[in-house]
Amino acid sequence: MIGRNLLALQTRAVSSKYPRPTPRHYKRRLFEAALQPEVPQIQKTCVSPDFAYRQKIEESKKYSEVELALANLVKQWLTNGEFRVMAVCQFLPVPGRTLWFAKNQLRSKNIEFRNYGNKILKKVFEGTPMSSLDVVLVGSNAILLGKDLSAIKSIIQEADKLNWLEPLVIMADNRILSMEFARNLSKLTSLEDLRVETSQILGQQTAQFSQTLDQATRQLSGLLDVYQQQK
Repeated sequence: MIGRNLLALQTRAVSSKYPRPTPRHYKRRLFEAALQPEVPQIQKTCVSPDFAYRQKIEESKKYSEVELALANLVKQWLTNGEFRVMAVCQFLPVPGRTLWFAKNQLRSKNIEFRNYGNKILKKVFEGTPMSSLDVVLVGSNAILLGKDLSAIKSIIQEADKLNWLEPLVIMADNRILSMEFARNLSKLTSLEDLRVETSQILGQQTAQFSQTLDQATRQLSGLLDVYQQQK
């Protein structure tokens, strides 16, 4: 009796969340058996995770026809727009980002806001001086464009108002400017006034140099006259 009770207690209970495998419906099996001579056999190959990852990376670097067409349109738009200033900015993960409001606000300051994706931008910059900006195209980025050098000041001032937009680098007339140098330029009243002031300083230095040469020439002539009289 004791042995029978032990055998009864050793029975294993199967959980209901693990359903038992059931065979497919007989009609489905008959259908597959009828089509087996006509349907080609599918060969499954096992690949290593490293090879699959490398293959995925290579596929991501290829451009589709749609992406190439978009890159050509963006390149033509940048060329025809004759933009002199371009800032590469990064989106920060801050809640409450309003892209539509930011676009309208920046457009009122004569600044164009564009977000095409890093892959498209790298294709647009390919073979141009702007290709050196590829190192900052990581994550979620956008570009701000201006047709005048005064846009440097506008870009920095407007970006400081948005807590989710951070300028990384600025390019002006095919020259890359560090953010420290760009912020120093933004503190000036006007870049046009700076250009005029620089021209005035250079003009004054040229005039002073000419006066110095004239004085040296007159002194040399006087010394030669004195030397001839003494001789």
